[in-house]
Order: sequence, then structure tokens, then C-alpha cells
Amino acid sequence: MRGLLVKDLRLLLGQKKFLVLVLFMTVVLNFNGSITFVVYYLTFVCSFFVISSIAYDENDNGYPNLFCLPIDRSIYVREKYVFEILLNMVSWLAGLAICFIIQTVRHSLDPLRENIMILLLILPAILIFDSVVLPLQFKFGSEKGRIVLLCCFIIVFFMGYTLNQALDLGDRMNLLIQYHPDLLCLVLAAAAVLTTVVSYAASVAVMKRKEF
Repeated sequence: MRGLLVKDLRLLLGQKKFLVLVLFMTVVLNFNGSITFVVYYLTFVCSFFVISSIAYDENDNGYPNLFCLPIDRSIYVREKYVFEILLNMVSWLAGLAICFIIQTVRHSLDPLRENIMILLLILPAILIFDSVVLPLQFKFGSEKGRIVLLCCFIIVFFMGYTLNQALDLGDRMNLLIQYHPDLLCLVLAAAAVLTTVVSYAASVAVMKRKEF
């Protein structure tokens, strides 16, 4: 698995220009946008590098060549999830560090203190998102996976909008953040762990049934 991680990290470093652009946009947004959006933006964008690494492995019938190496399909899937978690954590911490440095230079750390709970919720939320995306990517591939993912986004958006209108979820969420932030963090962290475990099991099952 270590060799697969090195491969994906080298692929990531091969996109230096895009990484620099993302970091530049993060700094610019920090001056002009909200801190929570800045951290979410960096973490969300970096999470797509995992999807692009799967698409790269799949390209030009690459899976048969890849599995000629001394690895099996479960190890391959496990590496992608480890890579996803590491990438999300590093990008989330990098976003926090950039915000902290810029706000320190501007002598205004109040926005960080005021939004600390929302910032803590970003990482498990992104992990839950990736837990939905990765099995779809393994199942349908890079081309069909984009279409299926778009359909899932549309369905989730309309479901969320409908539930928000019916149950005032936005107001309830704000109340939870305001009065019970620790409970909300625990629930979302538990949901992130559960969805990641279920997603990993589903991805392994998909890859074991897949024919190349």
C-alpha cells in the first residue's frame, strides 16, 4: 500500500501549477470572503484529487496493468481511502493555518474564534461527501460517475430544500451550533466514521465484482 500512496502523492505533486492556483485562490478568498468558506473551499477542492487519481488509474485500461503488481483489490481500495483521509486532513489544516496567519497579520482573530465550531464541522462533512462519491467512482468509472454524481447532487439538493422548508432545518442547525455545538460535533464525527466504514465495504465489494 505504501507504493500506491507514493504513486498518488507523485501524481499530486505533478499538478503543482493547479495546487499553487488553489492556494492563491485560498489566500485571495481569505481577504474577501468568510473564513468558513475559505477552509471549506480548500478542503473540498483538494478532495477531488482522490477522484482524479482513480480516473488516472482507470485511463487507458490501466487496472489490468496495476493489478499485475503484488496488490489485491481490497488493498487498492484501502489505499484510496487512506489517501482521501490524509488529503482532507492536510488540506483542512492548511486552510486553518492560512486563515490564522492572515488574520494574525491583520490583528483580527475574532472571526476565527466566532466560527471555530463551524470550522470543526467542515472536515467530517467533507469525509461524508467523499464516502458517497468514492463507491460511485469505483462502480461507474470517471465518465458515467460524473453523471451519476450530478444526479445525486440534484436529488440531495431537492431533498434538503424540501426538508428545510418543512422542518426549518437551517434554523434548527443554527440552534444546535449555538447551544449544543459539542453534541453536533460528536454526531457528525460519528456519522463520518460510520459512512466511511460502510463506504469502504461497498467499494471493496464493487471492485471485487468488477471485470477488466
